[in-house]
Amino acid sequence: MWHFYCPNITYGEGALDFIEKIKGEKCFIVSDKLIEELGYLKILTDKLDKFGKNYSIFTEVVPDPHEEDVVKGKQQCIDYKPDLIIALGGGSVIDTAKGIWVMYEYPDYNLDNISPFDEKLYDFANKAKLIAIPTTSGTGSEVTWAAIISRFEDNGWRKMSLPHMSMVPTYAILDPIFPSGMPSELTVNTAFDALTHAFEGYISSWRNEFSNAMGIKAIELIFKYLPVVYNDGNNKEGRDLLHQASTMAGLCFSNSQVHLGHAMAHSFGAIFPIPHGQVVGLFLKYVTQFLLNDPVGSEESIEVYSTIAKKLGWAKWSDEPHKAAYIVVDKIIELQKAVDFKSNLKDMGIKKDDFERNLDKLITLCYQDPSSVMAPRTPNKEEFTKLYTYAYEGKDIDF
Repeated sequence: MWHFYCPNITYGEGALDFIEKIKGEKCFIVSDKLIEELGYLKILTDKLDKFGKNYSIFTEVVPDPHEEDVVKGKQQCIDYKPDLIIALGGGSVIDTAKGIWVMYEYPDYNLDNISPFDEKLYDFANKAKLIAIPTTSGTGSEVTWAAIISRFEDNGWRKMSLPHMSMVPTYAILDPIFPSGMPSELTVNTAFDALTHAFEGYISSWRNEFSNAMGIKAIELIFKYLPVVYNDGNNKEGRDLLHQASTMAGLCFSNSQVHLGHAMAHSFGAIFPIPHGQVVGLFLKYVTQFLLNDPVGSEESIEVYSTIAKKLGWAKWSDEPHKAAYIVVDKIIELQKAVDFKSNLKDMGIKKDDFERNLDKLITLCYQDPSSVMAPRTPNKEEFTKLYTYAYEGKDIDF
């Protein structure tokens, strides 16, 4: 038995107006300072004013949100007693809102209580519904059942994955008015995050026909519209469909799983201040090559990637599977070049001494990430070391 978890999704131009239809008069808005400075918060509050809804605002979310900020937001939310929680922002904002949502429902909880095995959390959302409004086209957090929150321990930040099936937002509103203002670099980084969600979700050990359907369409749309939006950020159709693709990718991986690229990126981002989408998108090529080179079980990966290439028209249905599968790697490289995406860690400005000094810690953090075992091939320590080292230098995976 399997379940497909999904919010009520409203999308397209003018989607924000759907808030008028959602019952609830007191709204607790979770956002960040940048969203406020860009004027996006005012777009939302103007709508709430128009619809006669009251609100309190929490804008202390930071990138890679910290546990302390979630706790601070929890207390403000409890004091306000809303019946709607609205997350307006990227993945950090939406993940913070999820944590606040859980602890508003159960004030005696802390983040350690959020577990996929907590039966109490199935009796949920009795105090407030969660509306997720993404302003970037990448994380898919508006449709997922997990939150990534950073905790400071052992003299460093560790990204904690906090999953529970009931943490899927009640509503997701995909209005292209928000991502239309994203600068080019942010557009590319978040799109590669979404692309990695779709590719990893499609080959994850938990993949299924529903997740595959979302994943293949997301890959198709991202390859088609990312170059369009990169060259013309004001292209309305491109912005709208790239935004939808991000959510489809979120539905793909949240109903299957991400794997090695995300484990490596979570670890890397905990040590080096590189945007998540940029680093996870960089690892995509290397991880794909690693799976295709599996000396024991490569048939599974070759079959999956071959199917992707054939369904998207990159290969002929008559092509030999091995040949078709490796076309996927070529297409990833081609897309990276088309949007000037950095293809190795060295070009990101990471000093070799810093990289080598932290390599063992990177690998330790990978083993602490449950995503590291969700791929058809799981690296040992030596292979993780080589994956990171090859990605630093920009070498193709040959093992």
